[in-house]
Amino acid sequence: MRLVPLLAASSALVLLAAPALADTPSMKPDKPEPAKGQETGVYRFGATYSVQPVETASACQTSCADDAKCVAWSYVATFEGADARCELKRGGGKARPNPLATSGVSPTLAAKFIPEPKPELEGGPDEE
Repeated sequence: MRLVPLLAASSALVLLAAPALADTPSMKPDKPEPAKGQETGVYRFGATYSVQPVETASACQTSCADDAKCVAWSYVATFEGADARCELKRGGGKARPNPLATSGVSPTLAAKFIPEPKPELEGGPDEE
């Protein structure tokens, strides 16, 4: 019978500590959301014609958008953060998982093959 008061005391401590744990920030840093048109963790193969040093995946995406020959791009970081490179490509190529890469297709290619969603037409069979 001595266990009952011990269990009651330990459950009261848990209840007192629960609000403090709820306010504790997560230990994991929040990952930034990728910019529109960026495939995080993906490397695209395909006819690389230019390799440039860049700071960010967004800079690589902009380089591809500004180059008429560019169909796709891949930004490849390194573990140290130095020597990151931007690869501009003449073809879309296969996409493979790579935790150090971020890739995408040029806006002109995306406009051809990824159509904008069309709004629903009004007046269907259910409406009079």
